[in-house]
Amino acid sequence: MATIEDVASRAGVSIATVSRVMNNSYIVSEEKREKVLAAARELQYLPSRNGPKRTENKIILVAGTSFIDDILAGMQDKAKECGYDIVFSYCVSRFADFQDMTMLNNGLADGLILLNMLTGEKELHAIGERFPTVLCGEFLDFPHSFSVSINEQKAAYEMVGHLLASGRRRIGLVLPNLGGVTHHFIREREKGYRLALAEAGIPYDPTLCLSGEFTMESGLEAGKNFLAMRSRPDAVFCATDSLAAGVMSAFQTAGLSIPADMAVAGFDNMEIAMVCHPPLTTVAQPFYEIGSESVRLLMTLIREDISVGRHVMIDHQIAVRGSTVTFPS
Repeated sequence: MATIEDVASRAGVSIATVSRVMNNSYIVSEEKREKVLAAARELQYLPSRNGPKRTENKIILVAGTSFIDDILAGMQDKAKECGYDIVFSYCVSRFADFQDMTMLNNGLADGLILLNMLTGEKELHAIGERFPTVLCGEFLDFPHSFSVSINEQKAAYEMVGHLLASGRRRIGLVLPNLGGVTHHFIREREKGYRLALAEAGIPYDPTLCLSGEFTMESGLEAGKNFLAMRSRPDAVFCATDSLAAGVMSAFQTAGLSIPADMAVAGFDNMEIAMVCHPPLTTVAQPFYEIGSESVRLLMTLIREDISVGRHVMIDHQIAVRGSTVTFPS
């Protein structure tokens, strides 16, 4: 009688892939699915309902280039609740090749969470075929991906709406990129900015849109560029808090009063937002909940409870502070 190992060997795939095809419970490429089914027919293989289940090591691998404390706390608490441990893997490059991750390839981890990584559709699909995988804090809008984040476009739309409601009409935008590559979530924030302006009847002005790295220094440079414009903006929305802090510094060094002369808003509600003077208006992401939900979603993949892509969106908040409005004394 043929075994699952025989089918895997004949099809040239892993035992896990054969299991997924037989159970029809996890995304597998059509090419591999056809190979497995053909091998099963040739060997007259019938899966046993009472066969041994896949061994779980009770370990989740979290890979990223930067880690946010509240996200990690949410992950660890939920993992502990589920009886799992987490191993964190720091990646020097956001373009890391996950196919070479030893823990996953050797079956030492049951699933993968990607945090702050630049992963394209093709790469993510290849990873997801081999291992249960969840994107944390970002999503790629294509079928069969699994991710947890806020609604980036809606959050940016609401923030620009706040600036418009405060009487601002010429609103600048500062976007980060890395090595000339823009994250999907940054593009979503730009869409929200443009949509809010369009609905307010304000034409999009590309000269008001600047870009730089994910640093305060880039924000400082952007602020200087805004100051050099013949027709300056009366508000600036920055896609990260670090950029916003740099923009504020440039304006204040030039003698501008915030928010009287210029309103500035950020995104993420990082610690630097409260260090700014005045404190920075920003989009507050529920990082703890995002981390916790990422582990919960991964658990459903590991247990093969779902097979259709799912994007979980967590509610955000607009934290209005002194960088955009003047509060009564």
